[in-house]
Amino acid sequence: MKYKHLFWGLILITIGLLFILNNLGVIHFSWYSVLRLWPLILLFWGIAILPVKDGIKYTLLGVVLLSTIFIINRIPDNRPWYLHFHHPGNSFYFNWDDENEDSISRKVDQNLSVPFDSLSLKGSLKLDAAAGTFKIKGTTNEFLTFSKSGDIGDYEMTTKDEKGKKIITLDMKEGNSKHNSRKNEVNISLNSKPAWNMDMSIGAADVEFDLSEYRIDTAKFEAGASSIDIRLGNKNPKTVLVVAAGASSIHVEVPKTSGCQVTSESFLASRTLEGFENKGNHVYQTPGFNADTSKIYITIKTAVSSIDVTRY
Repeated sequence: MKYKHLFWGLILITIGLLFILNNLGVIHFSWYSVLRLWPLILLFWGIAILPVKDGIKYTLLGVVLLSTIFIINRIPDNRPWYLHFHHPGNSFYFNWDDENEDSISRKVDQNLSVPFDSLSLKGSLKLDAAAGTFKIKGTTNEFLTFSKSGDIGDYEMTTKDEKGKKIITLDMKEGNSKHNSRKNEVNISLNSKPAWNMDMSIGAADVEFDLSEYRIDTAKFEAGASSIDIRLGNKNPKTVLVVAAGASSIHVEVPKTSGCQVTSESFLASRTLEGFENKGNHVYQTPGFNADTSKIYITIKTAVSSIDVTRY
């Protein structure tokens, strides 16, 4: 058996199993933990292309794995590294690092809002955050409402008015750790009257965005190893969605009343695009796309991912 076949097979099988178990609710694991070990892919890949016998490659692989385990167990900090197994009535945590009460921050809740402004016909939302769970859903009479629950400290919100557009920026306050957090749950609701532009930069996260009630001009998401669920609507004649992610599970829902074009630029990805026609050059379109008055353009750029675009 050639090493390169074994290497890619193990990588794909492992990622696939994690996606399946996470989606079924059997486990919940820290996506940031996967992100921290991404350099191992480069090491394994380098071993795969070495012009030596497979036996030597297997030896090098074993040395890398054992060295990684040894180094991780020697790390003196208390950053969480865990798998959380769900079981009725019980929760089991398997930690690589020993934890004590002093290493766990207290839970901090935060609520913010931006008052509605009828002169602002467009809204721009910029979010820069760490790992966690992020949800956008529902409408509000305010321009925007934000709530956070977790142990990472507060976010800082700034607003600026610029030629009929209200620019809202959400970021963690300086000094808050973006990498040691154990829990970070963010919920955002938007006003449905303005046309929205979104620019999201998120680490390893669980993303659930129901944007079907909003007028979305553009939505750009950059994420690490994440589980991403996005639902789009038909409130705008043209909507542009761009997703750039690492090893992720990406699911996008689009309405049947809108034409949709998907451009998938991915290294290794499994694609499910039901009802789409392959136009070549990684471009897929719904039948009659050019004649549709409402169009959605989706561009997905990923490494090793599962991509699923469905129509509702």
